[in-house]
Formats: sequence, structure tokens, C-alpha cells
Amino acid sequence: MPTNDAATPTNDEARPSTASPRERIMAAAAKLFAQKGLHGAGLREIAREAMVNVNLIAYHFKTKEELYAQVIEATANELNSARDIILEALDHRYSPGVPPVSEIMYAFVHPVFTIIERDEQVWRYFLGAYRRETSTDIWNDVNKRTTVPVMRRFTTALHRSLPSAKRSDVIFVLELAIQSLAISEEASSASMLGESLAADRAPQDLESQLIRGLTAAAACFL
Repeated sequence: MPTNDAATPTNDEARPSTASPRERIMAAAAKLFAQKGLHGAGLREIAREAMVNVNLIAYHFKTKEELYAQVIEATANELNSARDIILEALDHRYSPGVPPVSEIMYAFVHPVFTIIERDEQVWRYFLGAYRRETSTDIWNDVNKRTTVPVMRRFTTALHRSLPSAKRSDVIFVLELAIQSLAISEEASSASMLGESLAADRAPQDLESQLIRGLTAAAACFL
């Protein structure tokens, strides 16, 4: 299969020299899907961004839809694996009792900030690409494999810690948690009030504030 001969990058962003062609395709696709959506980002444009021959995309991913799904699932699966590890550790630590709500919220939120600390751009592109396809068929398919299973696990865990709450109340808290994580997409950008969320707090402080806020919301159903 031919590799890049004449393709040139579309920007001056440096890429790690150790990145494989497949990794470069994934990174380029994440960026362009976030900026333009699945249908707005063309395969040739992705190939130019990744500095590969366009035929190499079909070799690795067959279709653009498969490429999109793998871009989303790569980050979603990393997040959910980290969440599962923390949640399982909590179950062992507090057995035969139940973990406090604040620690369940930590298990849900903290893996996002781990990714942000490592590479904020990865999270920004992931969230942008994910939200651009909201409610489409491919979004629903990817959600069934990623978001739905982890939501079920956290719903069960949170319901055990909030036994007096209705299941719909617990789901509401988790939906609130998902929506609140959008705050972390670009904490340095101006909010609706025209002021930066990052003006007076580090990412760790924003994480703590989100956990406190979500825990307080859950406490309404005690």
C-alpha cells in the first residue's frame, strides 16, 4: 500500500515522529470531525492533514463512518476503562457498604481531567466530534457501545448510595454530570458571562468544583 509521496500538511502543527500512519489518520480525523462534522470533513482533507495517501484511510478503516466510530470509541473506551477501575476499587474499599456519592462522582469526572492533563486537545476534539453528530444514526450506534454501558453501571452504583431516590432521579444526576463535563472543553474560553472559567482556577480546581456541584445536586434526592 503506498504511503505519502506528495501530500503536504495543511498546518504547521508538529506531530510526533513516532506516530504511525494510522495514528496520524485518527488524530487528523478527530480534529476535522470536531471542526466540520462527519459529512463536512472529506477523506482527502483528512489525508492531507495526516500527511498520508488517501488510499491508506480505506486500507485501515474501509469507510469514513468506521473512521468516525473508531475515533470516538478510542477516547470513550479509555475514559470508561478508567471509570470502571475506580468504581471497582470503591466497591472493594467500602464493601459490604456503599461508596459515598462524592467518590462516585469523582470516578465519573476524574478520568476526563486525566486526559485533559495529558493532552487537552485530545479531549476538545473528541467532545467536539461527538457533539456534532448528536442524535444521528452513527452517534446512536457508538453510544450503545460506549456511553450506555457505563451509564448503566454508574446508575446502579449511584442508586445504591441514594436508596431513597427514584431511578429517574439518579439518571438525571448522571445526565447532569455528562453535560457539565462540556465545561471542561475549553475552560480558558469566555463563558456566556464573558469571563473565563480558568481565570482564577487550575484544572484541578475546576474538577473539584464540578464534583462538589454534582454531589450537591445528588444530595437533593437523599
